[in-house]
Amino acid sequence: MGAKILLEKSNSFCLCAALFALGFVFCSCGGKKEKALEEYTPLSKSAAELSSSAQWAYEIEGDRLSKKIDSFEAVSRNVPLTPLAMAALEGGLPMRGVYPNLAGFENLDTSGIDGVILETVRSFCGAYIDFTNEGQEKDENGQAKEKSSAKVDAFFSAKTLFSLSLFFADTKDAGPFDSYVVGRPFLGDDLVEVPVRFSGQKEYLFCKLYPVMEKDACKIQQIEIYKREAKDGSGKIDRD
Repeated sequence: MGAKILLEKSNSFCLCAALFALGFVFCSCGGKKEKALEEYTPLSKSAAELSSSAQWAYEIEGDRLSKKIDSFEAVSRNVPLTPLAMAALEGGLPMRGVYPNLAGFENLDTSGIDGVILETVRSFCGAYIDFTNEGQEKDENGQAKEKSSAKVDAFFSAKTLFSLSLFFADTKDAGPFDSYVVGRPFLGDDLVEVPVRFSGQKEYLFCKLYPVMEKDACKIQQIEIYKREAKDGSGKIDRD
């Protein structure tokens, strides 16, 4: 009888323990689930918070598309801005210059470059062409003398003549050249870059000139060779 009572108590204890453990598990899972739900944030909410806290740039001409334009410079307010009226206005404006593109080189529009700078570039190129066509004199021993580059040097900045010396060394086996063309320049805040192509009997020499104003005179500060191309199409000699 006592053993039976002891067994029943033991079974009751085990049942209670099992129920307690099961309840703990449910509570634990429920807590984790609630915690996970609390930590989850919808993407739309995150995007809205980021948008509201972001520092946006000032909108330039925000009313450009919605702004009503009821007048135009040089057109009376009494004239409706119809497509026909705009076409007539366009026809009365000065035509923009049309400049050719030289195949393999650049557009030949030099209208944007200052006249003094353009004249210096042209004078330098002309002097260099003359230099390549000059015959070499010989000394008393029959050895070829080094040609004088004084006329070319005159258009180059005295501070950076080393750049011209490198140019002469790199083009020693090129030329002679008989013509040149000037391409559309790149005009930066502190930089003017003028492309030039020299044309000879055997090859084309592609360069970039960098003119600067020194006091009251314009000088070429640097010259760079960026490509040499054989005229017969046998190959290109690109400078690294």
